[in-house]
Amino acid sequence: MVGPVIGVAAFAATETGIRALELVPALPVRAASVIKPLLAWVAGDMAIAVRDDHAWRALSARAVTISDNAATAELWARYGAEELLASLNRRIGTDWMIDGDGEHPALRIMVTAGGLARAFAALASDRTDVGREVRQWMRDVPPEQTFGVRRVAGDALGVAACEVGVKCGWFGGERAHAVVLVETASGTVGSAVITSTAPDEATRASLHAAIGDDMKLAAVHDALAGAQIRAATRRALLETSKLRP
Repeated sequence: MVGPVIGVAAFAATETGIRALELVPALPVRAASVIKPLLAWVAGDMAIAVRDDHAWRALSARAVTISDNAATAELWARYGAEELLASLNRRIGTDWMIDGDGEHPALRIMVTAGGLARAFAALASDRTDVGREVRQWMRDVPPEQTFGVRRVAGDALGVAACEVGVKCGWFGGERAHAVVLVETASGTVGSAVITSTAPDEATRASLHAAIGDDMKLAAVHDALAGAQIRAATRRALLETSKLRP
């Protein structure tokens, strides 16, 4: 099996602005679940505008915290589908597009590590109730869905695990991604790591055997790319010191 191709970026959001540093550039890949906090964030403003914040909160909490794909699909449909992506692009200054077919469109948004870093830095700088809730949900993501990067962040930055927000994404042995966000007294820092690989037959068999069991699917992707993601996350977080004033 070909080893993972990795894209790595670091970011910081302070009172003086947003900064992102792409440490290892890589071609865009499908975002999978790593995009869910950003979609929930943008949908929050739409929900408030139409006084639909209870439904938004229920769907978004499940989409971000436990990576519920059904909740994500409903969130996507309820708050504009492609218009939700267009709103996200306008907010963060990206030109992300939906790739091909297969998975749900919300999970086929094409991203880079640098783009994710800038987007999550923008989320980190949002002091509204919507921004704060989305970041809290990232802190509530269970350990089995984090590829161990919460622990890596705690060790690298000397913070408690409860202070580390995480969102990961994976699919089919082809992709495994992780974003980390840590709020500190001087601002918020974080990392974005994307990977892509070509799974071999043994990997495909392992994934097929794990269908229907999210914990087993996460474990298979961790075995494939977890070590690379943890190492890249640590490197990026240590680089965030260069991004602070």
